[in-house]
Amino acid sequence: MEQCLEFKNVDLTYHTIHAETLALKNVNFKINNGEFIAIVGPSGCGKSTILSLIAGLLKPSSGEIIKNFSTKNGIGYMFQKDNLFEWRTIWKNVTIGLEINKCLTEQNKTFVENLLKKYGLWEFRDRYPSQLSGGMRQRASLIRTLALNPDVLLLDEPFSALDYQTRLNVCDDVYSIIKKENKTAILVTHDISEAISMADRVIVLTSRPASVKNIFKIGMDSTLTPFNRRNDKSFSTLFNTLWKELKTNEKT
Repeated sequence: MEQCLEFKNVDLTYHTIHAETLALKNVNFKINNGEFIAIVGPSGCGKSTILSLIAGLLKPSSGEIIKNFSTKNGIGYMFQKDNLFEWRTIWKNVTIGLEINKCLTEQNKTFVENLLKKYGLWEFRDRYPSQLSGGMRQRASLIRTLALNPDVLLLDEPFSALDYQTRLNVCDDVYSIIKKENKTAILVTHDISEAISMADRVIVLTSRPASVKNIFKIGMDSTLTPFNRRNDKSFSTLFNTLWKELKTNEKT
């Protein structure tokens, strides 16, 4: 499988007028095309910082980040909140990236139309975000991200603002869309169950300064939905393993 991203001995230090803080230390991992990766670790260890480095919002203090993307818009970012503009229709929201990048061509419009039709939002294209459920808003947010056809999707706790039942349903929706569109995805989450149910591999970080403590291959059937993966016989064993790994982190 072809590799699309690699961190090689990456350090990151935050500098302020008064002090400097080492956030990441000697971070190493590789991600292949089409993989779904989850990153977990203690609160404040630097999980979202890794996404910012991948997106190019931050530069490493040392080390190297190797990106092997096939498209100009290599990165798509999905945040904790859907960040839909309440005064714009769903169509205007999902095409805003194309509009900003001055590439709202007929071909790209057709691509977005097909995404809306495929994932159940076409009939809501002229509605406003306040008229949609939380799950539908997250689907619209993902379609907005997919509109630019990125190679890699960065998911920064995208379900954390949802209630538990909606969260389970939206996990299934988002996972299904990402797999059908054959995208590489990197999910940052505090939820171990979420990580196991969605990911092919889970990267466990240490406390700050974060480094990679362990990488676990999940090994469950990727054709199963996240909800059904939670019922897999290996799920509880994986959960306990990751829980112990994170509890050990608290003392390191």
